[in-house]
Amino acid sequence: MKKYLLKCMFTLAVLFMAVNFTSCSDDDDDDDGPVVDNKDEVYGNILKSYVNTTVIPTYKTLAEAALEMRAANQALRENATDANMAAAAAAWIKARIQWELSEAFLFGPVSEDHLNIDAHIDSWPLELEEIKKEIGLTEGQLTGERAWKELEDEVIGFHVTEYLLYREGKSRPVAELTEGELNYLTAATDALVWDCVLAYVAWAGEENVSAAIKEVYRENADIISFLESENASIKNFGSKLSSADSYSSWESAVEEIIDGVIDIADEVGATKIADPYSNGRVEDVESWYSWHSLDDYTNNIYSIRNAYLGGEGTAGSPTSVSLSTFVKENDAALDTEIKEKIDNCIKKIQAIGDNGSLSFYKVVEAKSKGDTSRQAIVNEAVDACLAVGVSFGKIKELLK
Repeated sequence: MKKYLLKCMFTLAVLFMAVNFTSCSDDDDDDDGPVVDNKDEVYGNILKSYVNTTVIPTYKTLAEAALEMRAANQALRENATDANMAAAAAAWIKARIQWELSEAFLFGPVSEDHLNIDAHIDSWPLELEEIKKEIGLTEGQLTGERAWKELEDEVIGFHVTEYLLYREGKSRPVAELTEGELNYLTAATDALVWDCVLAYVAWAGEENVSAAIKEVYRENADIISFLESENASIKNFGSKLSSADSYSSWESAVEEIIDGVIDIADEVGATKIADPYSNGRVEDVESWYSWHSLDDYTNNIYSIRNAYLGGEGTAGSPTSVSLSTFVKENDAALDTEIKEKIDNCIKKIQAIGDNGSLSFYKVVEAKSKGDTSRQAIVNEAVDACLAVGVSFGKIKELLK
């Protein structure tokens, strides 16, 4: 994701509040916190559960949803009807949900330090003029291979496919879609599929995915080389994380989970909500063609909940071993606090759009015209994101 100055300010606020909490704790209690017996085993079990019940299942479902999106777009290409356009748009939403549910763990393979999938798949705002130029230059001949290897982040990924499929929260009339746009959609979707599959394979290991996924992974030689030659150190990353391989300690491996949560809580509050609203810039609203923005942000918080409680999806499926079970055993009040902060954050984000009746695009558009009637509600959501990050920061004291 693109980061802005406000995000840095938000991060400093998280750190300031976390430091104040630590200082108060030190004043009130001279001990070094709870003693964790057999911490290698305890932390190892947390990491294994996190990888096997949350991260890998989420990426598996994402890869499968991306393939459904590809099939829907192929059906649209073969038979350009409004019904097939609507089906392709719905498939986009399904894949989009799974990506947003993965954003609490944007480290390791998907990070800019390695495969850079996050930026490749989810940069915004789009460079619309470049997209239009590319459509004209290639005369409808852009391939998925070239899109993945050569095009800039701001002209591929989820948001260009969204732009081609949606207008004002609805699927476009198929009559509006040109042949060049349809070809661009096909190529960009192939690139998106490969990125989703690449994330799954990198975390799970090629030997642990289905034959169908292996086949897609091996469609593009550049994808294989990118992981196996250029980024071999993060192959089968789930196994490396769950065994704390390449980490200085078990604690630092568990802290990776915590930092992933703090990062996305920060981004949702500062970058995704506060930044476009404060500036009144609708073009900075993520997923504004589909009007799916507030659901995106809510799904990011669900990803935090899954990272903490275990399980996947939006319905919630807590596991018997998780970061939450560790916190509850060592500080039951903090466990309750974190769960309440997560639930409150979800409610506050949904309240921005009056629980589904108003898109964030419209909220920001109104602000750009001087309507500040939802300012307090937006502020509450931003504060709720900050609060989640601060509470998670306290967990680090329990690991010492």
